Amino acid sequence: MIESSQPVAFNRTERLLAAVQAANLSAILTIFLCGIASRSSNHSFWTVPNLMAGLLYGQSSLRPDFGFHTLTGLAIHLLFSTLFALLFATIIPPTLKPFTSLLIGIFAATSWFYLMDGFFWRRTFPPVAIYSRRPSIFFSFVLMGICIGLYSVFVRSSKEPNLPV
Repeated sequence: MIESSQPVAFNRTERLLAAVQAANLSAILTIFLCGIASRSSNHSFWTVPNLMAGLLYGQSSLRPDFGFHTLTGLAIHLLFSTLFALLFATIIPPTLKPFTSLLIGIFAATSWFYLMDGFFWRRTFPPVAIYSRRPSIFFSFVLMGICIGLYSVFVRSSKEPNLPV
């Protein structure tokens, strides 16, 4: 690979698409982490998505099985992850070193956790606020911060170097 002395410029579309890619990765991994943690405490694997579906369906979404409510909860989770990633990508430049971006991502995701827990869920659907006190939920946000923080790696991988022919 040929190193260039000029900094690579990333346009806005590349940054936002990389953020969506990071959000999808984080949504999959965090749902998996929360599902495994729920199973270890004798709850359904789908507890967290069903809780998130409570935003639209209320108490009727609190079910142990997989269903339409679960798909809605997964979509809500993906929406919140994507909003966070897009906001992160607009604020944090992809030219930072990956480790720095990762640390900022973890800090931002834990801040996002406290914002969601302290303000949003308490006012919209309190059972999520009660359930989010679990350590697995907090660590899923740390995992989300790691994935979102690595969006700069995704942006950089989208640029192909100009190789001499």
